[in-house]
Amino acid sequence: MLSRRSPLPEDQRGRTRDGILDATRGLLGEGKAFAELSVGEISMRAGVSRPTFYSYFQDKRALVLSLGEELEHDVRAAAGPWLRDEDDDLRSTLSGVLSGFRTHSATLGAIVEAATYDPDVATFWRDFHEWFLVNAAERAMRADDTLAREDAEAVAYSLVWMTERCLTEHLGAPRVREEPLLNAIERLWRSAIPATDAKPDPLPGG
Repeated sequence: MLSRRSPLPEDQRGRTRDGILDATRGLLGEGKAFAELSVGEISMRAGVSRPTFYSYFQDKRALVLSLGEELEHDVRAAAGPWLRDEDDDLRSTLSGVLSGFRTHSATLGAIVEAATYDPDVATFWRDFHEWFLVNAAERAMRADDTLAREDAEAVAYSLVWMTERCLTEHLGAPRVREEPLLNAIERLWRSAIPATDAKPDPLPGG
């Protein structure tokens, strides 16, 4: 009998909200620019009315920020153990970050696009990086206790933004195979943040 009960209102609301998010991912995945998407298109794809859309999201900005939070959650989960020194498998960490970006590639493209013209999305995107910047700087100082905080922050700033740009560009317009790309990124990270009690490997030609 329990299985025949009507869904609770909050269950239905959750499914409707997820349907709107799924519809947006689908449209973006088909190559639609976020700026070109209308609430009407999203609502039609999700099978809801425009008033229903607005009962879940204030506007398209709120929608893309909700998608961005899912991306942020998965990428933090992939990077967290290495950044916190819970393991030292940097290669698996980078693969996990790339996997998270790939899973949310439509969202990633929309966030990168919208950050160029929407101040709130731009703030979200900087804050997205900030978590990695802070934790990478802490990881760098734990690896080298002689490293000044300013220098650690510079290392983190360079590596985090470089990594995000490389992976984002790779997913949008790959130029090299994934394996050598991850090899290169790992080598750059290791050159600046070595494993505990390990010396950094020299860069090619250096």
